[in-house]
Amino acid sequence: MTRRIDKIWNMADIVVKMISYNLKIIFANRFIWFLLGAITFYIGLTLIYVFTEDVSRVEDLYGIFVFCGILLVFYPTVFGIQNDQDARTIEILFGIPNYRYKVWLVRIALIYIISFAILLAFSSLSSFLVIPMPVFAVTYHVLYPVFFLGVMSFMLSTVVRNGNGTAVLMIIFGLFFLILQEPLETSKWNVFLNPFSYPDDISETAWSNIVRDNRIIILTSIIVFLLASLYNLQKREKFI
Repeated sequence: MTRRIDKIWNMADIVVKMISYNLKIIFANRFIWFLLGAITFYIGLTLIYVFTEDVSRVEDLYGIFVFCGILLVFYPTVFGIQNDQDARTIEILFGIPNYRYKVWLVRIALIYIISFAILLAFSSLSSFLVIPMPVFAVTYHVLYPVFFLGVMSFMLSTVVRNGNGTAVLMIIFGLFFLILQEPLETSKWNVFLNPFSYPDDISETAWSNIVRDNRIIILTSIIVFLLASLYNLQKREKFI
């Protein structure tokens, strides 16, 4: 019984230390500027909406939350591996059994938990100051494009292995998705599909099906990107 308790405590200590280490990595270097950028962007537009009363629908705020979420996940997913290489901790991490599962999965989970908490705070504040909205539903839908772009940038970082190069590629892909947003506005293939923007020429049932299919496509893509990332991280010689 004592050995079992000691084993549980040892595992808990390892988990706490791993979370603490990855939080330091996530919040290191330039992440604070992206966080401040997201907060400043949100506060600025919120103040404009509060004093001008230009916003009357939830769909008007959806894009703001998505942009803030992208700012939050951009730096830790794009520059995470390069930060490990610059800090010369990449060799140590590869020495941990099942490194690619234990370290980076924890780090990605922490990135999105932090992003979810911040976006939930933003939507809650907007619900109080701007317009009442289903806070959890809005945050839930916002996370789909944010998760998609975040995991995609992480996958590209395992291929490029350079933060600046990955950032350039993600900006190109982001612009590509934005260009397609208008022609694919009501399509299930639209990465930035706004589920709260109901088209007048589509029935509510058909729109619900489009949103459902879109979320399935994005979720499937996230899983594929994540598996590809973990597979790339098996190639130790490319990172050391």
